[in-house]
Amino acid sequence: MNDSNLLDGAHALARQPLARARALQLIDRALDRSPFYARLYQGRATGLDAWQSLPVVDKSQLMAAFDDWACDRRIRLAAVQDWIADPARIGQDFLGRYAVWSTSGTTGVPGLFVHDSQALATYATLLQTRMSHRHAQGRGTVPGRLPRTALLIASDGHYAGIGFWARQQRLYPMLRASSLALNVTAPPEEIRAALQAWQPDHVASYPSMLAELARWQEDGRIDLKLAALWGGGEGLCASTRAWISSVFGAPVVNDYGASECLTIAFECDHGHLHLNDDWVLLEPVDRQDRPVPAGTASHSVLLTNLANHVQPVIRYRLGDSVTFLDRACACGDARPAFTVEGRCDDTLRLRDAQDREVRLLPMALTTALEEGADIHRFQVVQTEARALVLRLDLDRESDPGSVSDRATQVLGHYLRSQGLDQVRLRVEHDPLACDERSGKLRQVLCLLDRPA
Repeated sequence: MNDSNLLDGAHALARQPLARARALQLIDRALDRSPFYARLYQGRATGLDAWQSLPVVDKSQLMAAFDDWACDRRIRLAAVQDWIADPARIGQDFLGRYAVWSTSGTTGVPGLFVHDSQALATYATLLQTRMSHRHAQGRGTVPGRLPRTALLIASDGHYAGIGFWARQQRLYPMLRASSLALNVTAPPEEIRAALQAWQPDHVASYPSMLAELARWQEDGRIDLKLAALWGGGEGLCASTRAWISSVFGAPVVNDYGASECLTIAFECDHGHLHLNDDWVLLEPVDRQDRPVPAGTASHSVLLTNLANHVQPVIRYRLGDSVTFLDRACACGDARPAFTVEGRCDDTLRLRDAQDREVRLLPMALTTALEEGADIHRFQVVQTEARALVLRLDLDRESDPGSVSDRATQVLGHYLRSQGLDQVRLRVEHDPLACDERSGKLRQVLCLLDRPA
């Protein structure tokens, strides 16, 4: 097979012999065992020299063809949905051998992704060997005990972060003694009390949550002595990173992953993400899915996960805007370096009955609605200090009234749990506009302090 002209505009296969071999294995597996891909590629050249002519897929397409997508023919949508309906199974293995992770609805369509043992072992190895742990060595830890980690994430659903963490805890019981998981949807006072009692050496969470911790630390509501903070799942701008780091006197390290592929890239000291290009392919593309050159912000990015063979993810439209560097990164890491613009939801700033500011984190808010009300097409918009609008897209709902009532009840309960009983909530049934650049649905918007 001739692959000499492979991926001139992409950033992985052209330089990575391992990636080329793994891409061939993945395509062969998909053609042989996935009816969906067999149909999709029928009559097409599937050699590496034809890579960029392979069809692009998206979450809606894969979910619609779920029963024909997986290479293990026992995997069926109904069985997977039944499995994840029980939160007690978080971290357990579906069919005794697979992890199942669900996505949030940033594109308006929730996804379910099944990962095999090879993929899970690869993620664990990459996290251990390539994520930046060097900052934490010997800093702030208590002599005589293992460093403690606190994980603040959405923990009441089968999401990638909590699912992988719970699975590692099950496989390696010694980790249980040194780590604590907290749900970001819990009342702030509960989170603060738990962190103060636990006194972690490291905290891992979404950047918006890390910023909230910094505010609490600065205000004296918590007193943590951290060796490092790890962020992921949201964008992290340089100024916010610098502020969080200065408050704690500890570095903030970001990574890039998704439910479709847990370990896409890790960050270096220069603030660039370095692609794990022996296991992951990323193709920055324009609106027509055509390659864009290094130095240019993409409209979207196509993901290929070379590690997971049970449910192939090949040229999958992930939705994020990425910009690959047009030069070598000064850190010395030869892997392709890039920046990413991911979720761009706002942190809401509401006032309680005592006129105190209460911040609602976007990831916590969306998790509460997605898990509690089972909705994924919505927007929460702050219009005043004590007023929110809940916009619902009910065109595809068989019982719109019931969905609207359920969403209103769940959001009202969440607001009360945060001490926001006085906040007015109005429901609108309007079409939802996705972000023009990324195509993702901005689920949480704050209109305060914005130009009219």
